[in-house]
Amino acid sequence: MTIRITAVAILVYLIFLSLSPSAVTHAADGVAPPAADETLIYVIREKRFTGGAVGYWIGVNDQTVARVRHKKHAIVRAKAGLISVNLAMQGVVIAAIAVDDRPGEIVYLKYRLGDENIVEVGESEAMDLLKKSDLMDPIDEIKPNNEEIKVLMNLSRLGFDVMRPSGERLEPDANSAVITLFRRREKVPMEFGIWTDSGFVGTLADNQALELRVPAGQHLFSATLNNTTVISAAVEAGKRYHAWLDVGKMMGRLRLTPVTLNEQKNLDKWLADVDWVEMNSDLLTPRATQREEIIVQHLRSLTEKLATGEVEFSTLGSDHAY
Repeated sequence: MTIRITAVAILVYLIFLSLSPSAVTHAADGVAPPAADETLIYVIREKRFTGGAVGYWIGVNDQTVARVRHKKHAIVRAKAGLISVNLAMQGVVIAAIAVDDRPGEIVYLKYRLGDENIVEVGESEAMDLLKKSDLMDPIDEIKPNNEEIKVLMNLSRLGFDVMRPSGERLEPDANSAVITLFRRREKVPMEFGIWTDSGFVGTLADNQALELRVPAGQHLFSATLNNTTVISAAVEAGKRYHAWLDVGKMMGRLRLTPVTLNEQKNLDKWLADVDWVEMNSDLLTPRATQREEIIVQHLRSLTEKLATGEVEFSTLGSDHAY
């Protein structure tokens, strides 16, 4: 009787092991656990019939390391620390997420065509998704991640929420100008990072505006989606300037457009019901700042190319001041 009870107990235990998430993670896929200085990342494409045949490249920081298709998953190992993961197709960033400082951990990410974001899921949900998907073959070679700059310039897509409602409006003074950057109401849900050659200045969502007080002189402003839009500004102290971020009907191309003196009659209408925001620098984490340093170097390199015509840009100057 004792032998029979023991045998039943062993059988139940073996069944439990076969159904446990760790068994699926390491036995079914034959994947070794991450090293102490690694993060092991599963990228899972959830079932979606429309557009399912489209494959996405997987970028990790400055490298393209894998590919994933409909109802498949890829497994990526990365050195723990700053990790930006993105999906891309034909030069377009589909979605991105930060997976920072997860040494020795397994991270499960899922994406479904049409969603705005990559989502991290728990082990239980991940195991269910993995049972329904096949492992992708590795790519032939690791390639540069040409979309890294686009990923880093939109910190909100990586999960960094650093904006807050703004209080009083800024005023120019004897040493500085005030520049207002805004988006009209376009019903486009995405948020876009706004940068100068000095650093990150904030994120603009639909129908939002932010103000910057900058010293008189030369400045560069930029934003990016599928393209990079640039304003080269020469501002005078004591003056105000405005530019709006045009997302475009198809969201394919962004454009930072200076508001001319003739158009300033429309400003009251354009800004009447915008939500004023500002960056909360206390929320700009060390890892976000590390990404900022990469972009500042990139934008400074763009400045050198403006004079040669290698980069398209708009100008903001005395024709836009009041």
